[in-house]
Amino acid sequence: MKPHYFASLLPELATRAARATISKLGFSNPPLRKHLLEAFAQGYGETGCFLGDPVFEATFGWKPADTTMDALAKSLLHPDLVDAMDKPWGETGTEYQFPRSARPYTHQLTAWKALLAPGYQSVVVTSGTGSGKTECFMVPVLSSLAHARAKEPDVRGVRALFLYPLNALIQSQRERLRAWTGPFGGDIRFCLYNGMTPEQAKAERFREAPNEVHDRATLRKAPPPILVTNPTMLEYMLVRAQDASILEQSQGKLEWIVLDEAHNYIGSQAAELALLLRRVLHAFGTDAERVHFVATSATIGSGDPKAKIQLQEFLANLAGVSSDRVVVVEGEREVPRIDVSVDPSIASASVASLAGIAEPEGRYRRLSVHPIARRLRDLFVPAVSKQSYQPLTAIKAALHASGRPNTDDAALEWLDLLTSATDGSSRGAAPFLPLRLHAFHNTLNGLWAC
Repeated sequence: MKPHYFASLLPELATRAARATISKLGFSNPPLRKHLLEAFAQGYGETGCFLGDPVFEATFGWKPADTTMDALAKSLLHPDLVDAMDKPWGETGTEYQFPRSARPYTHQLTAWKALLAPGYQSVVVTSGTGSGKTECFMVPVLSSLAHARAKEPDVRGVRALFLYPLNALIQSQRERLRAWTGPFGGDIRFCLYNGMTPEQAKAERFREAPNEVHDRATLRKAPPPILVTNPTMLEYMLVRAQDASILEQSQGKLEWIVLDEAHNYIGSQAAELALLLRRVLHAFGTDAERVHFVATSATIGSGDPKAKIQLQEFLANLAGVSSDRVVVVEGEREVPRIDVSVDPSIASASVASLAGIAEPEGRYRRLSVHPIARRLRDLFVPAVSKQSYQPLTAIKAALHASGRPNTDDAALEWLDLLTSATDGSSRGAAPFLPLRLHAFHNTLNGLWAC
């Protein structure tokens, strides 16, 4: 972390926007240019400023479960899958290694238990970016396919549909699927099916990755158990005569439908998707009672009980199942505890003096007992403030209540200080307050971009 990151970034964004606008307007009158610069130099979120009130989100690590992958291999997950994730396939497979000694996050384990329990439960996963939402559905899907492989080597027919709204999201799953299905020696295959999938691919592509179906000809001849596509291509597949063989060989086999980035489906789009899913079930010769539906999003949902009910109804209406079959899984942050007591005697220590402590661990220890630092950190701890995000105005209000300068610059200097101090213990040098910035820029009158 740079020592002055937020404190330099936001003023730079606002200043550059103001200067660029005045330059674009082409005013040559010096008093007018000076007046406009002063008008554009208002505080963030105030009339005239090009930046809205910035919002800071705490990014503490996700809470790990109290069991390891090795233990789950003896109870919940197929041991061959745990082996495959421990020793993934390919040159880039190490990026997706999930060691046997690793502990999954609590929300991942909750999703696995729900999806691998007897019956056909469905799940809505709502958790932040980087929380491992993909593992929430991919691990149980692959575990079930590993069981199917034991009965029928070279599993054929589509068992799992992964629906993504964008081609870029479809392509992003290739390396992970290669890494985790490769150790099965081509018995568990997948296909990324979109407008860029060729009719026939060169032979070397199959030699490079025998666990991937690279072209449409092979997809139609021997449909793989995992099909990653988008709603448009799925629509085409249902009506095109040349794709009929995919449906014929998949009759009664479809058991998983995954809707990633589910927040994209609202209004008429949600209605269209709901109708498409019903046609899919009919075309694949199955019904909603024999399919696991999974929806994931980093955007929808919160800890509000009413929101949970709304999420249950959201997926239930999309899938055509009863809401009591839908489990809502929320990611939970693990906020490191600070066990030492506040020391009021150091309350007068300035930001500059605290930032002057060379070692990040030393700054962490000093901030741990500083009353203002602790107060600012508590703003982002859900157990204290009930939310993990705060606008800059809330930081300024806390500084004002503490008798400290509460300007934009002063508040940003405090946030830079809190994010740059790290704990050198076994927690892996965790920041005193890890933050993500959401900056809102006024691009046109009334239109804001984050």
